[in-house]
Amino acid sequence: MNLPISVILRIIVVLVLAFPTLARASETKAEGEQSGGFNVTELLLHHVLDSHDWHIVDIPTGGGKYFTVSVSLPWLLYDSEKGLKFFFLHGHTPEELNASAAEHGYQIDGHGHIASLTGANVVDLSPTKTVLHILMVALVMLLLFTRIASAYKARPNQAPKGAQSFFEPLIVFIRDEIAKPNLHGKHAAFVPYLLTLFFFIWFANIFGIMPLNSNIAGNISVTAALAVLTFVLIQFNGTKDYWGHIFWFPGLPVPLKLLMTVVEIVGLLTKPVALAIRLFANISAGHFMVLALISLIFLLGKQGQSVGGALGILPLSLAFSLFILTLEVLVAIVQAYIFTLLTAVFIGQAMESHDHAEAGH
Repeated sequence: MNLPISVILRIIVVLVLAFPTLARASETKAEGEQSGGFNVTELLLHHVLDSHDWHIVDIPTGGGKYFTVSVSLPWLLYDSEKGLKFFFLHGHTPEELNASAAEHGYQIDGHGHIASLTGANVVDLSPTKTVLHILMVALVMLLLFTRIASAYKARPNQAPKGAQSFFEPLIVFIRDEIAKPNLHGKHAAFVPYLLTLFFFIWFANIFGIMPLNSNIAGNISVTAALAVLTFVLIQFNGTKDYWGHIFWFPGLPVPLKLLMTVVEIVGLLTKPVALAIRLFANISAGHFMVLALISLIFLLGKQGQSVGGALGILPLSLAFSLFILTLEVLVAIVQAYIFTLLTAVFIGQAMESHDHAEAGH
């Protein structure tokens, strides 16, 4: 029986996505046996936490050892004694990184924070893996949409071709179905932001299910930054009626006005928090489930000691992982749509004007 190419590709993605972190966890087998075995929690947290190196894959070299393929990112610090410092660290384990950092006069704690050995104040300006991935997504978007814009200029009033034909329905959908119905005739000013928001989240989510060991939208700092941008736009575009309903709700007795002010301020702050947590939780959940399912192979296989246990769970683990990855492809665009839609709705609510006369009677 021939498997469809899409299924084969998904199987490869599952294996490649899970193997880097799982292989590194198996590298310290002896230590794991002393501490109670394979640590799934540590594996999952390692996947979502940011780092100063881009770990790609571990290649077995025999004897329980692995050759690590990774990209070391530069450290950029402002030291109150030495000024700006720029250097690379060598190694992958905390001990190796600390030994390399000590050569430059610094030490790194278990959370990746760096400090000076001399006690000087240090400001860490270093780019991390998440920053690099964001720049990659931004570069892809810049090249892609610049090319699409150039194609429109070169072929005006003609049917779209190639990438144009794929992205034009999405662009029109965001303009006509998200921006126009919610932004009260002022949608033209917000369409560029909404398009950028939608495609950035979508592309970042797609990066997350590719074998790049990437997790952009699964980083709470990234989703919080997007939510803050939306929060700022909401406040800057709020009308007189919007602020009046927050600080002095019309048509109510004074005691209720004071109560409603507290309620409205809480609601004001919960909107960006809900945006950030919703995106973070939905994207992280998919990564956690895939890695947890693949971890079953290592757990039941007792890290290579029980081949029968590993082979017994392998088909079921891969089947469920493929199902979750298929859902992740859908979730990638659905979450981009939801975040963009709620952004338009919240901005539109802030731009509304209210008839206080009707509200008062």
